[in-house]
Amino acid sequence: MTEKPDGGSTPGPASRSARTTESAPELLEARIRGLQHALGQLLENARRLTYGEHQRAVQLHRQLQEQTAIARRESRGLVDAKTAEALATAEPKARLLADRLAPGLGSIPPNDARWRSRQLVGAGIPSYVRIGELEPGTPVAAPLLRTNGWKVSADRNESARRLLQSVAMRLVAAAEPFRLRIDAFDPRLTGTMGLLGHLTTKYPQLVPRATHTAEQLHAVLSGLVDVSSLRASRQAQLGHKRFEDLIRETGRVTDPYRVVVLFDYPSGIDTLAQRDLLRLAATGGERGICFLVHHDPSMTPENDVDTKQLLDLLTPVAITNEKVEIAQLPGVSAKLDPPFDANVATGICDVVAELAEIAVLPTIEFNRTLPDRSTWWQPVTDELSTVIGYDDRTPALVRLRSGNPALPHVLVGGAVGQGKSNLLLVMIHGLAARYDPADLEMYLLDFKHGVEFSALGPATEREHWLPHVRVLGIHSDRAFGLAVLRHLSDELARRSEIFKSHGNVADIAELAPGPDRPPRILVVLDEFQVLLEDDDELADEAAKLLERLVRLGRAYGVHVVLATQTIEGVKRLSTRRDSIFGQVPYRIALKTTPADAQAILRNGNTAASELQFRGEAVLNANFGSPDDNQHVLVSFADKPVLDDLRRELWVKSGTTHPPRVFHLAEPARLADTAAAVQPELGRPWTGLPIAVTEAPVPVEVRPEPGAGVLVLGDGPTDALGVLSGLAFSAAAAAVDPPRFIFMDGTNSSPEVADGKGALVQALRQLGCEVETVDKHDDIAPRLFSLRDTVRHGHVSGETYLLGFGFHGVPRMQLHADGFFESPANALQDIVRDGPAQGLVTFGWWNRLHVCTEHLGYGRANVATHLFLRHPQDGVRAVCGPLVRWASEPHRALLWDGLHPEAQVVVPFAALRADEVDRAVELVRR
Repeated sequence: MTEKPDGGSTPGPASRSARTTESAPELLEARIRGLQHALGQLLENARRLTYGEHQRAVQLHRQLQEQTAIARRESRGLVDAKTAEALATAEPKARLLADRLAPGLGSIPPNDARWRSRQLVGAGIPSYVRIGELEPGTPVAAPLLRTNGWKVSADRNESARRLLQSVAMRLVAAAEPFRLRIDAFDPRLTGTMGLLGHLTTKYPQLVPRATHTAEQLHAVLSGLVDVSSLRASRQAQLGHKRFEDLIRETGRVTDPYRVVVLFDYPSGIDTLAQRDLLRLAATGGERGICFLVHHDPSMTPENDVDTKQLLDLLTPVAITNEKVEIAQLPGVSAKLDPPFDANVATGICDVVAELAEIAVLPTIEFNRTLPDRSTWWQPVTDELSTVIGYDDRTPALVRLRSGNPALPHVLVGGAVGQGKSNLLLVMIHGLAARYDPADLEMYLLDFKHGVEFSALGPATEREHWLPHVRVLGIHSDRAFGLAVLRHLSDELARRSEIFKSHGNVADIAELAPGPDRPPRILVVLDEFQVLLEDDDELADEAAKLLERLVRLGRAYGVHVVLATQTIEGVKRLSTRRDSIFGQVPYRIALKTTPADAQAILRNGNTAASELQFRGEAVLNANFGSPDDNQHVLVSFADKPVLDDLRRELWVKSGTTHPPRVFHLAEPARLADTAAAVQPELGRPWTGLPIAVTEAPVPVEVRPEPGAGVLVLGDGPTDALGVLSGLAFSAAAAAVDPPRFIFMDGTNSSPEVADGKGALVQALRQLGCEVETVDKHDDIAPRLFSLRDTVRHGHVSGETYLLGFGFHGVPRMQLHADGFFESPANALQDIVRDGPAQGLVTFGWWNRLHVCTEHLGYGRANVATHLFLRHPQDGVRAVCGPLVRWASEPHRALLWDGLHPEAQVVVPFAALRADEVDRAVELVRR
């Protein structure tokens, strides 16, 4: 012992060594307990985890390793057990912290079995992402998505590419569908992003194909500049500094985080790209735009490209000898993860694609867009306006105005299945709820096979319809579309006269509400390009009329909505594109291709190609200018909800007059026509015109030679419909009930039995005597007796011979037993001489030459021919050599010899038994 001045003693070297050896385990244990306590404190505050806490966890783990290394050197045998226990406790806690910062697939190693499971795919976007591990089981995660991004340099370029590939894989796998998009620039064609190629093929909107040229990169960066600008405006509007705060409040899932990966920077970067990169990276962390830049210092930048400017905006990440160091974790060196297995990556891509396939947007119910019922049907002032959906919390308005500013017309476009029909229904019903039918009329035409508009008109299963609809074209044909445009052109001329009578008024908004002010007109032309597709006179006239309508309609209160899937390749639009679309300021584009997005919006505006979901739309009220894009979610037009609204509006209107309904695939209905028009004496109906008018096309039938109708062509049901229209309207208009003789040359074909029975029933309910001759053997004797009646002038009252299928009667041109002439001779006399005696023939033959054989080349002086499906040579023999007849279903060509041109009509369908009572009741009014 060594004496101290105060009489104490100081331990000698031997004593100090012994005491140190005895106390080493206790000191180490105390240190370990302190470290464990620190980690425990981190776990208790896990709900407030920050990057600093994760950093502390990693640093504490390294301190633990250093302390245990010292202790092992001093007293290896005594502390090994304590060390193992401490490490076993600390590593899971550090791992738990990393899992919470980078949840799910954001932090687990590439060889973990969970990568082969779909359980964690799409669990949520991690703001932190794994960069490697300290030792097996201890991950290191660093912040990424809420920063401007990383600049990654490495002693080997392959190591940097592997890290960026790993980060991209983790982000794609962890993100919910369409919540993240990764664009890559790979100027040296390394193919690094090929690991995600399976997803690129299926969903390029999630991971587009890597770009390789400066021009391609310019397009990507230009789009991102627009995205950043829109986000800045929206964040300022809603009072948020950061993108994630905006997402959290609005729940918006249609605006993804954007990640840009640049390989081998500054290779391929020119001054234009560098300028946009600097603009974007400076605020990227606040706008949800993140950059992963692999910096290759061996690459020489272009003149005026200062690489330091971009790299200084990003967090440095360095890789040396497979060790990763990041500035945010000073002193921490993580081991770089091995590359992902290609089969694992393909499996993950397949799962992500499956989730994207079933991903849906939150639904905005249509009723949310309607005003309070107390405000419905307010008088129109200077505009028609409606809400089609929402932009975050802001209603998305469409305002149709004639001036100040002029917003008269709308162009709607989108790919198949992206919600175009839903959008049109939302717009139509929204306007119908806001404005009275007296102030707003609608002309709705669909030129494709859709049936969405059919519910807006009357039907046998419902009594109501949308009361604003004046004309409804369901799968309209081009001829009817042209007829509607002609009608609207005439309406413009009519309104011009009204304006002049009020002192040369120049705008409908200048007219005060009242009976003298004509209603606004909404014209919806769905798939309008069909009108203009063919290179013919119809397309040329339609293009001219459409151009006139959009140019002049604004002042007269006519608003046009042009809807299409694509307008590319339409010849008639190539020369009139500017003159038509230059009058259409509103553009609404749903998800579509970049080419079609620019066709709908404007050259250079591809925003609609960036949309992810059905029902998303870009709303633009400035001719498609990119600066005026509004990203909206269109409300959902649920069919029962719309039907209830139509019923309510129909009851509110008190209307009883249905709209003019035109259907390409359907014949006209006698009962519907009888509801709108009363038959006239001596003018039986052949069918409806292809026109807006509801008045049928009549033929003149007077008691003189030449009266009658020859129906020619295939189709027994169509022919029966024509004869039914002629007979029913003639009977309904007669002063005294006429008599009918129905000769059935089809031998009572089952195909027409129901229609024939319904016609006979209807005629009898109208008070007519109806004689039916159904058997072939009975037809010839009856023709001879009827011919004798005509010859002797014994026809009693107005009589009609309905010859249904004379071509089917055998031996018509052979001498009948007991007669010196053929039944055809008798029929010829009846048709030629009968009208003067009060007997008129409406007869059907399947071919003109058969009719000619029966009636002679003069065809018994009958002037009126009506062709169904008939060869064109026969049609031209009657109507002239220049006539073209396509023989379409439910169409007939009428030639009466009085007009210079043949007229296409829509023949009536044969009556159904359940229509008879209604039809008879209507004509008896």
